[in-house]
Amino acid sequence: MRCLRPVVLATVVLAASIAPDDLGAQAPRRPVSIGLGGGGTLPIGDFASDTKTGLHGTGYLQYEPERNVWAVRGEFAYHRSDYTDEFLGAVNADPDDDLRNGVSYLGAAAVLVGRKKEGSLTPYLLGGFGAYRLTASQTTGATVQSESANGFGFNAGAGIRLGATSGFFLEARFHQFSITPDAAPGQTAEKSTYQMIPVTLGFRF
Repeated sequence: MRCLRPVVLATVVLAASIAPDDLGAQAPRRPVSIGLGGGGTLPIGDFASDTKTGLHGTGYLQYEPERNVWAVRGEFAYHRSDYTDEFLGAVNADPDDDLRNGVSYLGAAAVLVGRKKEGSLTPYLLGGFGAYRLTASQTTGATVQSESANGFGFNAGAGIRLGATSGFFLEARFHQFSITPDAAPGQTAEKSTYQMIPVTLGFRF
């Protein structure tokens, strides 16, 4: 009996994860879905010289007509990471200071959906465009200071999802965005380009 306990537990967990779509298969398919998720964010290029791998949270509202292979979504995300030791040394940061980097994203994306079959894994491609906000924050004791700058960028990636109505999804995307900070009077600010790859695990319903 002890040997069977892991098998029984795995069966219960699997049934619980598939149950939402079993019910969804008996009801009319909803064209609108909500997705919530999170995961890791990997900076690449010059961005990786300044920031470490961080975490993010994301959400979307997606419209997907029945009997079509396309969908559109509005989405948002927030990425948070620490600065690298090299960057902290370059800006002469105090060891007691807590410096962090944040990237907010708000945009829209088009989705190309693969074959749709109830209870199966469905692949998809997606690409989007939106507004990005880069924030550098510093915490010293009880004092918090931050500076932000805005810009625009694009993203593209691929994912897979379980179930046609609700279930888990996993996706990876490439983001590139450009930020132009505010310049002091009489000076010209240089535009900087950043790149990152977030990998997200979430649930859609």
